[in-house]
Amino acid sequence: MDLVRKLLLLLLAAGARPALAGEPLSTSLGALKRMSVEDLMTIEVTSVSRSESTLGQSPAAVFVITPEMIRRSGATAIPELFRMAPGMDVARIDGNKWAVSARGFNQRFQDKLLVQVDGRTVYTPAFSGVYWDTVDYPLEDIERIEIVRGPGASVWGANAVNGVINILTKSAVDTHGGFVGGGGGSTEQGFGTLRFGGSAGDDVFYRFYAKGFARDETFATVGDPNDAWWSGSGGMRLDWRSSEQDAAALDVGYLRSVAGRRDERAQLAAPFSFLNLEDEITDAGHVLGRWTRQSDEDNSWSVQVYGDRIARLADNLPVRLRVDTYDVDFQQQLRLGERQKIVYGAGYRYIDTFISASGRDDGFALTFAPADAQFNLFSLFLQDQIALAPERLELTLGSKFEHNEFTGFEVQPTVRLLWTPSPRHSIWAAASRAVRTPNLSENAGSATLLPGGSPLIYPRTIPNRNFDAEELLAYELGFRVQATTTLAADLALFYHDYESLRASVPGATFTDPSGATIRPLQVQNALTGETFGAELSVQWHPLESWRMHFAYTRLKMDLHRRAGLAASAEAAEGQSPRHQVYLQSAWDLHGSVELDLIGRFVDDLEGFNPGGARNTIAAYYSLDARVAWHSLENLTLEIVGQNLLDPQHPEFGTSSRVMAPIAEPRRGVYGKVTWTF
Repeated sequence: MDLVRKLLLLLLAAGARPALAGEPLSTSLGALKRMSVEDLMTIEVTSVSRSESTLGQSPAAVFVITPEMIRRSGATAIPELFRMAPGMDVARIDGNKWAVSARGFNQRFQDKLLVQVDGRTVYTPAFSGVYWDTVDYPLEDIERIEIVRGPGASVWGANAVNGVINILTKSAVDTHGGFVGGGGGSTEQGFGTLRFGGSAGDDVFYRFYAKGFARDETFATVGDPNDAWWSGSGGMRLDWRSSEQDAAALDVGYLRSVAGRRDERAQLAAPFSFLNLEDEITDAGHVLGRWTRQSDEDNSWSVQVYGDRIARLADNLPVRLRVDTYDVDFQQQLRLGERQKIVYGAGYRYIDTFISASGRDDGFALTFAPADAQFNLFSLFLQDQIALAPERLELTLGSKFEHNEFTGFEVQPTVRLLWTPSPRHSIWAAASRAVRTPNLSENAGSATLLPGGSPLIYPRTIPNRNFDAEELLAYELGFRVQATTTLAADLALFYHDYESLRASVPGATFTDPSGATIRPLQVQNALTGETFGAELSVQWHPLESWRMHFAYTRLKMDLHRRAGLAASAEAAEGQSPRHQVYLQSAWDLHGSVELDLIGRFVDDLEGFNPGGARNTIAAYYSLDARVAWHSLENLTLEIVGQNLLDPQHPEFGTSSRVMAPIAEPRRGVYGKVTWTF
């Protein structure tokens, strides 16, 4: 707590001498540092409609994380950045795993959030979600992160149910020269990034990077958490502008992650379970190419093609996993008359997977049948933006049409209305349909859970090849106001109506060939429910040298189970907090010194009941602090403290499908040096 007191004293002392409005700042701080509230409202956004718009003119609940916000966050991993956005729930499960969701339904295997990096879907068909330990990129090379809460399925397709995260990296045009950054500390044991960019002639630009880190274990009340993590990655980007109209980009990347894991697994022999300690070794790589032609401001088309592979392996891992994805996407934007803008496109995706049991698991704990599978996904989308009253009232109609291997043909429409009574005020409303299509675990996977009772009974989840898509009808209303040149607020209200949600339905016990007594738990579309909520974001710049960001999230979930249906951990109301608060103060002190304080409040979680015992994750407050000194024009020194209010505290509980001890992120401090040349 001494460090916390010292940081608070430093903040009070800074108040006696803030940077004057006319004082020069180091050019390394960048133009975004001095962005006014008006500038922030005009930041480019493309994730809402797949066409260029601005934050202030988007008929959706969208939040943009800028490079300056990333730099001043003190974050060392991409999921930590999402905490800034209202409506987002980011909980660190252990040293290398996160539960990330929008508008509820948070869990370790979250399946209602679409995540993309430069338009490349970061997705595993094993559970319709993201392995966050494979999503890594130099934070300094991220152009922006667009977070859309609510359905984005009308343009992005299935699984964009509760939100879309689009991570956009910088063009090689914007990363000339060299960058070296590195540091280390207590939990962040060591990290470093090296990047160099240049040009070949006037039209070709390139960037190469390498990145690596090692992170220490978290805290566990019982035993060794075995969740240390190290990772290394590298890649290159090439941007070529062959003419004033044509541009091409090529992006190549590779990552290796070694992430520790601890969990308890069922086995036939006494004591009928064993403690599994292992390293999950993941290799991931991708190649992405894009060609764009911009005829004029309102007419353009692009073609994007990518292929990627993810492979996970460990000696005791219950599954060996390999996923190869090949995707081609075309879209065109054109003006139809003076009041209509049409955006349409088509896509095809081929996925080849292999999942099998390995190590100590002889097929009793987990099986996939068949082990290898191939999928085709065909899609079309059409969106029409109609100016009912130029610069005042705009109507957007659109839909995605998809055909997948599990549920066949799906239609996901939206209607959105944007009213701008003045340049400083806008009101929007939307109604949308979205679906979450089945995954391999639901269609072909079987997992035996820890046994209990006398006589001994093993619960076992069994697949359901008739499992249908989960459905959402969403209704949203939003208000944006720029009250003054230094104060702006963004409020989104929503009501989500869900049908055919997943639940594990128990069946009659039976004896399998091994002699074990099994209680089957079949995944079925047996839940319905509603969620209600409000998401508020406020930007306040009381001084040119002092900026504040406030976010508040209110969520209420009401799920309905059939009579006699066992509680479903996959859709439990208590796994998402009812209230969340985020507050960041960014202060530029005299002498090119920056002070950033980030406070968070997360309400308690009551949805975890491993072994039938109630297990509540208590509400917590968190404080991070960052002090940076731009000692030279291109050299920055900084120290960051994380989770300063407690020695450690838990943020999430144990999944019913993977029984692991609750890990508690520790208080940590690290130093960092960056140099650009």
